[in-house]
Amino acid sequence: MATAPDAAAAPGCPAGSTMNIVAHQDDDLIFQSPMLLSAVRDGLCVRTVYLTAGDANDSEDYWSAREDGVKAAYAHLAGVPDAWSVSDAGVAGHPIPVATLDGAARLSLAFMRLPDGHRDGRGGSNYGYQSVQKLYSGAIGTITAVDRSSSYTLAGLQGTLLALMNSYQPDRISTLDFAGTYGDGDHSDHHSVAYLAHAAQQQYSTAHTITGYQGYGTSQRPSNVFDPDLSDKTEAFLVYAQHDSKTCTTALDCSNNSIGKWLSRSYTVSGPAAVPAAGPDPANVAATAAVTASSENTTSGQAAAKAVDGVIAGHPVDATKEWATVGGKAGSYLNLAFPAAVTLNRVVLYDRPNSNDQITAATMAFSDGTTVPVPALNNAGQATTVTFPDRATTSLRLTITTVSGTTRNIGLAELQAYGN
Repeated sequence: MATAPDAAAAPGCPAGSTMNIVAHQDDDLIFQSPMLLSAVRDGLCVRTVYLTAGDANDSEDYWSAREDGVKAAYAHLAGVPDAWSVSDAGVAGHPIPVATLDGAARLSLAFMRLPDGHRDGRGGSNYGYQSVQKLYSGAIGTITAVDRSSSYTLAGLQGTLLALMNSYQPDRISTLDFAGTYGDGDHSDHHSVAYLAHAAQQQYSTAHTITGYQGYGTSQRPSNVFDPDLSDKTEAFLVYAQHDSKTCTTALDCSNNSIGKWLSRSYTVSGPAAVPAAGPDPANVAATAAVTASSENTTSGQAAAKAVDGVIAGHPVDATKEWATVGGKAGSYLNLAFPAAVTLNRVVLYDRPNSNDQITAATMAFSDGTTVPVPALNNAGQATTVTFPDRATTSLRLTITTVSGTTRNIGLAELQAYGN
């Protein structure tokens, strides 16, 4: 694998060099900071590698804007103009653009542009339902970048990460959560990228450290990022956010959803890397069902079917991706009718991510007449997983039994149903 001289090693880094290997164009700003703040302040050379385009099944206009956003954020952190020079990473057969900040050449960003796998790893329709999780698990043999610049096998992708390490020679490697497992509520891309980075660094012979950073689960832990770091971290994220049409763009808006919780937290993971079972994961069959509800707000696009659209989002970021009732509280229901019997043993529920509307208890009923209780859903819109013994059913009805006192319109950001 050849290396292009203009994008290879860290340019004169007496303070050391770090390589961040993340999934999306805000993972470093949200989950790896204030480490990132410190690295920039301390004069380290920093190269961040983004494995996916962060496309969210959207067009090039969207994912390229995210790249522009993270460039703007890094320029802001460095206190220099947002002007960049682009070269190639130099990995034979795999073109990877590397943007280097003109006013601070020690900072560079590499964009691999693989398809966003969505939170559950199923991938998006615009890019052939590809995902890094499917590649990692063996469900697909290759994955192709959204701009069709390159395709990778699993071995080729891991080898490319190793080549990027060998050419840049970092003494510190940071990635996402390699200790967690698929289905634990974190984004599938976060775990997939972390597993690959951890495996690649085991073959990287230069002395180095590796650190994994927890993702979505940090919202359940105590705040541990405070001013002035919190203000600086939030400010950098908001610079990025002006380019991302799917996220919050003010501190007030962010404070009302999960991003505000993530910004005030940053936790590393401990323990060895998890090794997911070989073979494809069970399919989420919720999207195959016909969906009806006690009520739905079609005027605002918050229809019942949005609870199984594969997108985990809602107000205040994107209300059109969630199901919301019209004044519904306790007694509201969502019904899934499957075209044929399915065997289920796990349902994952995501509450509407706003802080007012919360399901505090519910019941799931199946076509055989059995029921399963549902506890209070995470009020920040994170996963709440309900497991039960296998049962064959042609329907699943979620009936909400209690809600929070601030609830106005109960609903769901997403429901996922898994089985054998």
